[in-house]
Amino acid sequence: MVAATLLCLLVACTDRRDAPVAGETYVIRNDGGGQLISAEADRARLAAWGGPVRIEGKCNSACLMFATLPNACVAADARMGFHGSNVNVGPVGNQQMARYMRGEVRQRYLAEWQHIPHDRIHIISGEEFARLDPQTRLCGR
Repeated sequence: MVAATLLCLLVACTDRRDAPVAGETYVIRNDGGGQLISAEADRARLAAWGGPVRIEGKCNSACLMFATLPNACVAADARMGFHGSNVNVGPVGNQQMARYMRGEVRQRYLAEWQHIPHDRIHIISGEEFARLDPQTRLCGR
């Protein structure tokens, strides 16, 4: 992951998320996903920052990596969307995504959801996501 983050910082990422601001909650809202390498780099930055991260609205594909941050919460009515990657070579793609999943979310992703074509999506609520991954924190109102 360190090499990927460095590559991303140097040239490869075109869809980086905004940097967090000290003292504020970082809100991820209506995120359609994007490049896996960008999401990994942004996830590492948010983990190092350590401030509160709130996921609400749509969170599809690579955005799902943020739901398992130790400093993240997921809104109960968030729409968490899964599909298979359009790039699957060795540890890149579906296996890369699965590294950031836990519990039954990970099991279902590996058994079912990774096989959904990248131009389709399977959606569950944030509440269902937390039921399938009990380590997920639901956000307060």
